[in-house]
Amino acid sequence: MTDPMTAGGTLLVSPAAPKTVTSPLELDGYLTGVIITPQATPISPRRWLPGLWADDETLSDDEAQLDFVLRAVRDRYNALVIDIERSLQRLETDRICDYRPMFMSREGKPAHDAVRRWARGFCNAMTLVPPIWSALAEDERAKILLEPFVDFFDVDDDQVPIEMPDHLDAILDESAAAIPQTILVLYKLAKMRRSI
Repeated sequence: MTDPMTAGGTLLVSPAAPKTVTSPLELDGYLTGVIITPQATPISPRRWLPGLWADDETLSDDEAQLDFVLRAVRDRYNALVIDIERSLQRLETDRICDYRPMFMSREGKPAHDAVRRWARGFCNAMTLVPPIWSALAEDERAKILLEPFVDFFDVDDDQVPIEMPDHLDAILDESAAAIPQTILVLYKLAKMRRSI
């Protein structure tokens, strides 16, 4: 089966491929963050596409390669919107959360490193509109929506506690398991804000 993020295994090895996004997981997290950002209007591609490439990165002069990458990213973006929308409808009608971000395997718990890579992309999407996410973090009722993601965000070494809790793996397992439903709730919030 072809990996949906690599369009035949070639997207991320293409010369035009984004270097800022280093893995399919990170790209998937980034696109998910763009889609579910709870603001009155969706983030425009003009704003989020440049976030795929580093500021100092020279884009490929090969227009066909660049077009291939942009089409693959757009296709993945559209597939995510469809999947999130379908899963939200299922959650609302059947009370079943069947949404599976790319980091989730069919069996068992996801590897924490995989969730961390996905969350790195998600965090990068959050930097596109910091006021929206800061407002959620400061709202007593809404900040709970950020907690599952925060556990997987990279932190500076001086911010890491000297002693990690003994049950850290259990905390991370719980946070990873909460991310799919939290994605759907944030998407619902985004849809509500866009309908006002």
